[in-house]
Amino acid sequence: MGLSIHFTLVAPPETDAVQAGEIVRRFRRQALGFKQRGRVEAVFPLRDDPKTLRWGREWRSRRDPHHSTREFEAEILPLAVFLFAVRVGADCEPLWVGLCRYPLSVVLGGRLQRTRLNGWRLTGFCKTQYASLHGWDHFQRCHTAVIDLLAGARRLGLSAEINDEGEYWPGRDLKALRQNLDEMNGVVAAAAGALKDAAGDDSIQSPMFAHPHFERLEAEGVRRFGVVDFRRLPAPRG
Repeated sequence: MGLSIHFTLVAPPETDAVQAGEIVRRFRRQALGFKQRGRVEAVFPLRDDPKTLRWGREWRSRRDPHHSTREFEAEILPLAVFLFAVRVGADCEPLWVGLCRYPLSVVLGGRLQRTRLNGWRLTGFCKTQYASLHGWDHFQRCHTAVIDLLAGARRLGLSAEINDEGEYWPGRDLKALRQNLDEMNGVVAAAAGALKDAAGDDSIQSPMFAHPHFERLEAEGVRRFGVVDFRRLPAPRG
């Protein structure tokens, strides 16, 4: 749970491996420009090794052949990758971007099925919410930097589909972003607080506990969104 930016990058259909690698190198140079301007903290080297495959994995829901009403999540690893990571800012998730090539078909549930993952592409997300532990200005810088990095992929000829849970994109609406951040922080704080109270110990962990205004956010979340406050439930009998 947490406010995130989801995206899908797709290269033109005729793109081959050499061209995909060059596109991602140019993409990385754009990211280095963000670092030089202080919009992100670090840009890591381009990687195409087998250990990097997991950062490009896709997931597909498939029906269990032994249970007609049950589904399972199937992992699809890419065959080749050109990826690099960006450290955006404190408590913002790293952003992995680039291009991957996937198998056209895989065996899922004992059956050969098409993946529909044609060409060079990447689907991913970056959770920015916990950057707000360091204040609005830090969060805004992180969130807008991720958006602008992804939108900049279009200048390289990539199709870039961006789904912003903060609703800053596509209109660059900072008012909507702040409202959505406050609401999500309230929901997460209320849920985390309720679970911690129910557990009665420190077994429940959440980055939200470190928020300087956690108690206010927790109370606001309970009031506005009806998150169960376990402290107000009657004690069990017997």
